[in-house]
Amino acid sequence: MGRLKGGANTADETAKISLPELQKLIAQADWRYSQAGLNAALRKDAFRRLTRLEAQRERLHGIPAPDRRPA
Repeated sequence: MGRLKGGANTADETAKISLPELQKLIAQADWRYSQAGLNAALRKDAFRRLTRLEAQRERLHGIPAPDRRPA
């Protein structure tokens, strides 16, 4: 996956940003995932970023990541 401009792309970069900024990045990734439409590659990349950011938020700030496994 390529690097996104203006965002945390590694665990070290994520650890350096504030919780409100991390929440903003998660919201952006969630929006990208929901708006990707039929483009499977974009959806997959957005989903990976979303779950990685949520896992980092859980690890750093103790906010549980939602269960995103299919039913």
